[in-house]
Amino acid sequence: MLKKGERVEELTKKTGQRPRLGMIIDIRSDSVEVRWDDGHVSSVTGALLRPVTKPEEPASR
Repeated sequence: MLKKGERVEELTKKTGQRPRLGMIIDIRSDSVEVRWDDGHVSSVTGALLRPVTKPEEPASR
C-alpha cells in the first residue's frame, strides 16, 4: 500500500530505461499524484509505481 510522503519509482516500459523517482503528494481513489525529482507533478495509477527502499547501512563495529 502506497502512502503520502513515500518515495517511489515509476516502472519503465523499455529495457535499459532508468525509472523516474519522486514522492507521493496525494492519493486519490484511482490515481496517485507524484512530485518527480525534476520538479514536475503528474497523476499515475498505483500499479505503475513501487516504493523505493533505502539500501541497508553496514553495521558499525
